[in-house]
Amino acid sequence: MTFLESRIGPSIFKRFYRHAEQVFQTVEHMAECVELACNNDDTAEAVVATANAELAADRLKTELRTSIKGHVRLAIRKDVFLEMVARQDRIADYAQNVTEMISFRPLYDDSEARRLVRAHTEAVKATVEEYKHGIETLEHLLESGFAHRERDALHDHIVKVNILENDADECEREAAAYVFAHGDDAPLAAVHMYRLLQRLDDVANATEQAANALLPVAS
Repeated sequence: MTFLESRIGPSIFKRFYRHAEQVFQTVEHMAECVELACNNDDTAEAVVATANAELAADRLKTELRTSIKGHVRLAIRKDVFLEMVARQDRIADYAQNVTEMISFRPLYDDSEARRLVRAHTEAVKATVEEYKHGIETLEHLLESGFAHRERDALHDHIVKVNILENDADECEREAAAYVFAHGDDAPLAAVHMYRLLQRLDDVANATEQAANALLPVAS
């Protein structure tokens, strides 16, 4: 089977872009929830908004998987496309996990720890934002008939996502080190924050994997 099967199936890709938008909204609500938690504000509404956005993404994922069955032909192989959908959906899954953890209990009450959580969240958001640019470029690439310029641009976005994910890893390590070094007086809260940092990092990791799933298209 060749990589380029046909250039039929634009409605499928429109759903893929809608799915991406729901994933991005899930991350936006997650980031808002983290900020509210760091300020000791009520996070209930943001938790629900994140869950609703993730649910919408999940429903679109199911629609995509159902729609691709049968004789639908795409500009890329079906297995490649399904991997793109699955990896993209994991971003929303982990973003919702972050807000679920926030709903369990207040954050560790340490101003520096919370500053580091904010910094980590910003690094995660930057990774997702770069992936968003990659999805926008993917749309242009398919519309252009796989023009070399657009393929090169998509590859550049994928590389940048990987770099930004590494930056997010560094933020996570710095924050985790601080929490473990200063959390003896509140061990349960410190462990909760550490688990939150891990889940935030999972969002960045999932974004890197989603971006790498686009490599067959960029190649």
